[in-house]
Amino acid sequence: MEEAPQRGWRGRWRGRGVALAALALAAGGCAEPWNNPYPAREARANIYYTDFQERPKHLDPARSYSSNEYAIIANVYEPPLQYHYLKRPYALVPLTAEAVPRPRLHDARGRPLPGDAPAAQVAESVYEIRIRPGIRYQPHPAFARGPDGRFLYHDLTAREAARLRSPYDLPVLATRELTAADYVYQIKRLAHPAVASPIYGLMSGHIVG
Repeated sequence: MEEAPQRGWRGRWRGRGVALAALALAAGGCAEPWNNPYPAREARANIYYTDFQERPKHLDPARSYSSNEYAIIANVYEPPLQYHYLKRPYALVPLTAEAVPRPRLHDARGRPLPGDAPAAQVAESVYEIRIRPGIRYQPHPAFARGPDGRFLYHDLTAREAARLRSPYDLPVLATRELTAADYVYQIKRLAHPAVASPIYGLMSGHIVG
């Protein structure tokens, strides 16, 4: 006489357990994984996804020397030249440069040489690279100036900077045109002791000055 209520109670909970399991499976089929790196809401967004084996240490092209970092840097900074994506053997094509420069060759006494001079006679190669006009930086607070022409955010105090989660928390953005002087500045940074560029030793043998 006392068995029936117990079996009924257990039966009701078994039924509820089956229903909850079915509901969970149905919900799992409808929702995407919580850690999905490609969320459906961003499927139509202009986003480039990539992976890396370790956390990047530097995104400064003068300091970076890691393939993990370069995968990001290559999508942020544009060099004057790049390799054609499909041509084999590899061929340089202009990116921010107007054209692929042709070297002017000189001997050890500074006298010009023809373009087909033997390598043993060439002491110096001079390249003139012209940057295409109209290339502008991504809008950023670093370029913002006030009515007097002074930069708005180049002298933030430590307390002001600590309140920012991102530079884009600052309200004013601006941009400017890319110039050849920007590349010259980055080349000079390779030799700065504070930068400690890992490629300085290599590049110093190829760049005069």
